[in-house]
Parts: sequence; C-alpha cells; structure tokens
Amino acid sequence: MRKELNLNGRWKFYPAFDEVSGDQKWMDPDFDPADFEITPKEGMAIGWIKEEFDDSGWLDSPVPSSWNAAFEDLWSYEGHGWYRRKVLIPNEWEGKRVEFFSEGANYRTALYVNGAFAGEHFGGYTPFGFPVHELLKFGEVNTIAIECDNVPKSNRCPGGQFDWWNEGGLYRDVCLRVTDPTYIDDVTVVTRVSSDDVEMTVDIEVCSDEPIFPERSVALRLSDPAGDYVPVPASVSRVVYDATLKKGHARFCFSVPSARLWSPETPHLYQLDLTLVDTGSEQPRDWWSHRIGLREFRVDGPRLLLNGKPLVVKGVNTYEDYPVAHHSHNEAALGQDLDLLKWIGGNAFRSHVPAHRRRYELSDERGVLQLVELPFYQWGRPLVQTDNPDALADAKGQLRELIKARKNHASVFMWSVSNECLVVPRSNDPQAVSLARMTAEGNIELVKLAHELDPTRPVVEVSNCWPGDPVHEHTDLPCVNVYVGSAPHVNGLPAVAERIREKFEALRKDHPDKPILAGEWGSWCVRGVKTDYFPGEVFQAEKIRLFWETMREEENFIGGFIWCFADYDVHRRFLWVYEYRCAYGLFDYHRRPKEAAYAVRRMWTGKGN
Repeated sequence: MRKELNLNGRWKFYPAFDEVSGDQKWMDPDFDPADFEITPKEGMAIGWIKEEFDDSGWLDSPVPSSWNAAFEDLWSYEGHGWYRRKVLIPNEWEGKRVEFFSEGANYRTALYVNGAFAGEHFGGYTPFGFPVHELLKFGEVNTIAIECDNVPKSNRCPGGQFDWWNEGGLYRDVCLRVTDPTYIDDVTVVTRVSSDDVEMTVDIEVCSDEPIFPERSVALRLSDPAGDYVPVPASVSRVVYDATLKKGHARFCFSVPSARLWSPETPHLYQLDLTLVDTGSEQPRDWWSHRIGLREFRVDGPRLLLNGKPLVVKGVNTYEDYPVAHHSHNEAALGQDLDLLKWIGGNAFRSHVPAHRRRYELSDERGVLQLVELPFYQWGRPLVQTDNPDALADAKGQLRELIKARKNHASVFMWSVSNECLVVPRSNDPQAVSLARMTAEGNIELVKLAHELDPTRPVVEVSNCWPGDPVHEHTDLPCVNVYVGSAPHVNGLPAVAERIREKFEALRKDHPDKPILAGEWGSWCVRGVKTDYFPGEVFQAEKIRLFWETMREEENFIGGFIWCFADYDVHRRFLWVYEYRCAYGLFDYHRRPKEAAYAVRRMWTGKGN
C-alpha cells in the first residue's frame, strides 16, 4: 500500500491582515509599496518561510480546522494566514516521489519547504498536491510553511459574495504521500449495465519522474460485496508509453458475472485493487484501491434512468456546516445527516461546493445520490461582485480537479457546473446584454468541458433564468430553481402553484424531450414560530409540500432538491440575506427538526412523526 505521513495535528499559525504583510514583502529591501501583487517566489516571504524563523510566539492551531472555527476572535476573518510545522522525513524516502497533499484549503494556498517555493493552488473545495521530494532533507527535520488566503475576489470561483460562510485556511486533511518515481496518476472506471450484465472498463494513467519510462504492467483484482474474488479474463495489462503525452496507459475491459447492481435501495460495492508492477521482476511499485458500484445513469428522452429503470430524485440541498467543526469534516455529524436524510425519505444531496471525500465514500455505502457542483455561484452579477470574466479560468481548473477526484464514486450521479448565473439580461442595456452573453458562453464552455472529462454522467447548470436559458440547449436536462414568487400566508400559495405550472409548460415547450429537475425550492423559517404565515413553521412546511405536489403532476418532472437540509451560516457580506444564519433548513443548525421535516417525511414515506 502507499505510504502516508499524516500532517493533521498542531501547527503554528499567524494571521496576516493584508497582502503586504501576508507575503512579508515589506521585509524585502527592494519592496515597492505601490506593487501589491502577490508573487509567491523564493525570496519574497523572507521571514516566515525560513527554517530558522522563531515562531514560538505564534498561535497553536488544530489542523484540519479553519481559522474561523479555531479562534473565536477570528470568527469572521477574511484575509491571509500563515501555518508552520516541523516534520522529520525518514531516510528510506530518498529516491521516492513525495507529494504534499491536501483534501482542501481555502482559497489560495502557497507552499514552501525549507524556505523554497513548492507550489501554489487556487480553489477552496477540491483536493490538490505538490511534489516536494526535491526540496526535502531526508533523515532530518524539515520546515513546512503554508500561506492561505480566503479574500473574496471577483476573479475567483466563487467570487466576491456568496451564500455560505467563507472559512479560511487548512480546514481539511493534509499529509505527505510517498510513491515510486513511476506511479499511478489517474484511474477511470466505467460500468455499462444491460439487464444484470455489466461491462466494466478500467483505464489507468501512469506517470514517471524517471529520465526513461520504465517497463511496467498493471495487475487487477476485483472482489465482490462479500469479499470473494471475481475472476476476469485478463488480470494483467502492460503499460504502453505515449511519448507525446509523456504518460503511460493501460486498460482492462471485461464482463462482471452475476453482477450485484448498485442503487439507493441496494448499495452493493465491489473492491477494485490495482498494482503497478515491474514487468521484468514483477515487484510491486505502486498501488491504487477504490470501492466501485456497478451502475449506469442515463438520460433517455424525458426520463432519468438508473440501471435502465426510471429514477425519482427526492433530494435536499446541504452544506458541510456543523457546530464546533464548522466546514471541517466530522464523521459522526456526517453520519447523522445521512441518517436524517433517510429518515425523511430522501435519497439525494446537492451542495454548492464539493464536499470532503468521506461524504462520497459514506454515500456510496449508504445509497445516497450526490449531485456534485462547482462553487461557480451567481456569476455575472455585479451586485454581488461576481462579474469578472477571469473567474472562468479558475472554474475550469476546479472542474478538472473535481471530476478527477470524484468520478469513480457510485453515488455521484450528475455534475453541475454552476448555480444561478445571470445568463439572460435583465434589461436591454448594452452592458447587461454583453455580460449575460459572456456568462452564458462561459457556462456552455464548462458544460462541454464536463462532458469531455466525463461522458458517462449527465451535466447541468442550475438556473434561475428560465424558461429561455440558452445554456439548456447544451445540458442533458434543465435543472431549475423554483423561486417563482411567494405569499405571506398559506392561503396565497395555490396562486403561486399556478405560476409553477405556467413556467413548467413553457420550459417543456423549449425542451419537450428532456427531463426536468428542480434544483431548489423552499422557505425561510425560524424554528419555534408556529404560524401559517411567513416565517413560521406551518407556512414553510405547506409551501414545500404544495410545490412538490404541484411539480409531481408535471410531465417530464423527475424530482428535485429542497432548499435546504439544515440552517447554516452565510457569508458576512452577502447581499440577499436577513442575517448571518440562513434559516431555510428542515432542521435547525443543531439538527433539531422543524415542522417541515415531519411534513417531508409524510410526503416521501407516508409515515407519521
């Protein structure tokens, strides 16, 4: 198995409140105070990256944790933060490839090892890594220094304002990973289902840091849900080197006999183990393992099919936002959320940001579908500082990382490239028209890129510019947020339901042969207010129920996601909220149910409280 050195634990931490102190440029004798551009190069962060720097006066910070969760005085801090840690590197790692790996850090991360710049990453919610073996001192104590910043900027993804709390720093797991210089870089598993027959294709990409690509083969072992070996026609495949791509490739194609299919009702998982071996000596050089669900998602006319059968999505939107842990992974809290979703009769989660790896692993186990979305939020809206065309480049980079990281999870059934981007102008003003055109064209580029990276799953952009959204011509189906007006009292909700029917009819005329998925609908509700008018619990429960029942009567409707699962904290500067805590949840922040949770349970299971 691959070796890892866990770097979770206590780090030294220091908040740096602006860009100048953030990268220590003021210590450079050639510093120009008119130049505030951050340039993470050797010689810039003069003090804090150095091995001999005295960080004894810094704070002690747990990792993984955002600085907002770790320090009460930084609960809303958006800025720069520095982390430092000493680590002993074993002698036996010399000659190996060593990678610093993070499950996610928000937003910009610059890594220094023993005073030298090792790499820079942009994006707060996708895994990333940097090779560091050329900078390490083997058999000695090494210094790792990391600068993070979570400064909201219009050229980032997400941009200047968004509707979740902007946690900063090393809030997900970090480690050092050790492999052979020639290693498995990527694996893509595709399963095609016909009745109970399953065709599996496994594509392996192999990279090498060695001057001459060595002779390698890949050995495959597949185990069924009971742990028994599944025989395959050929269990070894030779790695073929492509000089143009500077990568090696191996492939397996085979049928799985007596296949046990994965579904929310029967989440059977197979174990796939790959070993990279020296072709001559047959000595193992690298390993890769993943649990695989044998299933196929497919759009067929106005239906979404799972293993050839129509699928109804009973979903809820959610965030990883927990008491104490905030956005950091909490195994017990995640398990509770999955249990509560099952209790109300749900089978799917959606989130505006990619989640920690364990959400997808546990969802594979428990049969919870995951619509995985880029944090490309409300692009094209100057009011919330998200109108910068440069943000598209960040979005594309994150999309590549996201699909590579999560494509082999059985529970991931759909990709979303954005939420509520302003793809239709609100006026004839030339600037508004130009901005909407840019936003629509950028979303179309993302949809095409997602299809290119993963042609096996449906791709959507979640729209509130419908009907008439030009991006829907390129997505596999329209996914629409159903905020079509409201009423102050339950007596006014039937009129709103009629508006839903009108909009769905217009949407079907535009896309008669596509399914329709609801991305969001719901209502703000303060737990304990027992009124049938806004923001009471009775009102929220009835609005959610009536909207669902109305949409279920519509042709081509395949389900949707209620907004939202639990109350959560909102970006401190987000324009369109009443307070820092968004109270749309079926449950409050501490997972105490509101009346709507019981109403949804009755609606989706037929069971009482």
